[in-house]
Amino acid sequence: MHQLKRINRRLALTLAAAVFLGTTIPAAAQADFPNRPIKIVVPLPAGGAADVGVRAMAIELEKTLKQSVVVDNKPGGLFMVGMQSVLGAPADGYTVMHLNLGMVGVQVVQKKFDLNKQLIPLTIAGDTAMVLMVGPNSPHKTMKDLVAFGRANPGKLNYSTPGTGAIEHLKIAQMEKVAGFSATNVAYKGGPDMVKAVIAGEVDFTVAPAIFAMQFAPKGQVKVLAAMDQTRLKEFPDVPTIIEAGVNVSPLRIWSGFAVHPDTPPAIVQRLQSEFAKVAVSAPIVEKLTPFGMTLKSSKTVDEFRKQISADAAWMTEAAAGLNLAAN
Repeated sequence: MHQLKRINRRLALTLAAAVFLGTTIPAAAQADFPNRPIKIVVPLPAGGAADVGVRAMAIELEKTLKQSVVVDNKPGGLFMVGMQSVLGAPADGYTVMHLNLGMVGVQVVQKKFDLNKQLIPLTIAGDTAMVLMVGPNSPHKTMKDLVAFGRANPGKLNYSTPGTGAIEHLKIAQMEKVAGFSATNVAYKGGPDMVKAVIAGEVDFTVAPAIFAMQFAPKGQVKVLAAMDQTRLKEFPDVPTIIEAGVNVSPLRIWSGFAVHPDTPPAIVQRLQSEFAKVAVSAPIVEKLTPFGMTLKSSKTVDEFRKQISADAAWMTEAAAGLNLAAN
């Protein structure tokens, strides 16, 4: 009997110690966070605009976090290679995922992942204004002209995008549904080729970053018909927003941001959210990335970024309905 009591007492002490250690060791680790290098996984190739932005952020984050911040490019698999890398890492805040609006499109079209369920979004880090533009010899002087032609001549209009199911394709599909016209998607490799196709008259119009219009509009090589934004752009004050132009669709700004593993402790999430949000709008980042056409901004809370992702997923889901995109 006495031996059983001693065993029970030892078990109780062991359990108490386990509970004590289980609560204090993680808390101590959180208080000491970060105490080793942090890795940012970018699900895109090195050298692109997103990669340049993340590397600029990493330099400034090292100053505020007092630790090395390493950028690890993991392109491929429609962002799945990068996602698997983050989800397979410990949920300790030392592996951060770089997000972009294109991932929401893949979520909607391919249904391979759910960003809000499988990650904790930290903050938006900036976005890029988009415009709808036509070529120098286009007969369409206004958005109303373009829509009217598309209604009267189904299938005669065409436009350039990075490919079927791309963000630009989904936004134009949404415009077609709302305004009641039809046009044909022509895929190109990316923004520069999309705009060159408009200038050359290979396609009738495109939706692309405003920085391209800032480059070519002053030379008369493109004409901007609408800003895909809530308000007029300061660079094109005389150009109406897409809603002012008569097409009642949600704005389109191409954002980037950051997220972590869904099981990351709240204290670490809060620390990372605060530091990444501050650095995103810091003077060095604004100076480095504004010339690339980015507007630097950050989310005040995790929930604010979550709501942005949900809102974008909602309009993309509506736009993709009936397009049979998953097979592409």
